[in-house]
Amino acid sequence: MTRSRKLLLVIIALAVLADFLPVTREEFSWWWAEMHDHSTNYQKYISVWPNGRHVAQARILIEERERSEATRAQIRQATQTKFETDTAYRREQRARKDNFFWKQASTANTVESYNDYLREFPQGKYSAQARQNLQALGKPPGDANK
Repeated sequence: MTRSRKLLLVIIALAVLADFLPVTREEFSWWWAEMHDHSTNYQKYISVWPNGRHVAQARILIEERERSEATRAQIRQATQTKFETDTAYRREQRARKDNFFWKQASTANTVESYNDYLREFPQGKYSAQARQNLQALGKPPGDANK
């Protein structure tokens, strides 16, 4: 008998033996759960082996995973809320800046001031009014419309 055949027979014998030894199957299940390190795998281990050697450790690990997932969810929620708040803040700041530039341009009431406004806010709240005022002053809008 060749060496490779002997090795193959030993592997087959171990596989058959492992199927009949619950301790080995339990250890394999535990190894699988630990390797994947997800609460669902630990829960599956507990459901298959309710009196297994690693049930207490599996319960502790499930609790840790659930706690860490809850923490991650809170962090995601806080980050998302901060982003939404930051976006609203930026929008408000942009609107205030638009109003400020418009007030400056309309107070100066010059071609240059309206072109400056349009350069900064080509789609601004007062852009149509700035274009009308430029036409009223007899000059077409400058570089801001390009």
